[in-house]
This record gives sequence, C-alpha cells and structure tokens, in this order.
Amino acid sequence: MNRTHLKCSHCDTAVARAASHCPGCQAKLCRGAPLGLHLFALVAAIAIGAACASALGADESWVGWMIGLAAMVSAWGLLDRLYENRVRFTRNRASGPDA
Repeated sequence: MNRTHLKCSHCDTAVARAASHCPGCQAKLCRGAPLGLHLFALVAAIAIGAACASALGADESWVGWMIGLAAMVSAWGLLDRLYENRVRFTRNRASGPDA
C-alpha cells in the first residue's frame, strides 16, 4: 500500500486514508489514541491538581488546580502526538444465533 491508501485488517481491501469506513466490509476506521488513555490522563490530572491544591493551602489552592489543568493539556497533547498516525479498523460484532 502507498501513503494514500491503507489495507483493511479484516478483508485486505485498499482503503483511502480519508475514508471513514472500509468499502469492502464496512469496518469503521478509528484514528488517534484510545479513549481509555485520555480518561487515564484526565483522572491523573485531577489527582495531581488535588494533591497540589491541598499542599498549597486554601489561599493558593487555585495554583494547584492550574498545575493539574496544565498536566491534563500536556498529557492530551502528548497522546495526540504519539498516536497521530494510528489507524485501527473496527467492526461491530453481530449478535444473535445467526451470527
């Protein structure tokens, strides 16, 4: 495959990079970092912000939350950068006795 096409991992059909679905098996193209990593970064940033806020005291607790916000933005930017070329083909699993 060249730079303008991908190969579907389910049916080996050539798929244009700009496509949202495989024309052969209708598998959806998922791009970027997995949602679980973004959620982990969010929880970690909240924990960092809370820890910094409690360590700084009531008058400067907002600084701790700003540190947590900066950690979240940095983590999400890093995830976007690390996973910018990741493409995954996903299909819905059929349900029922005929599947």
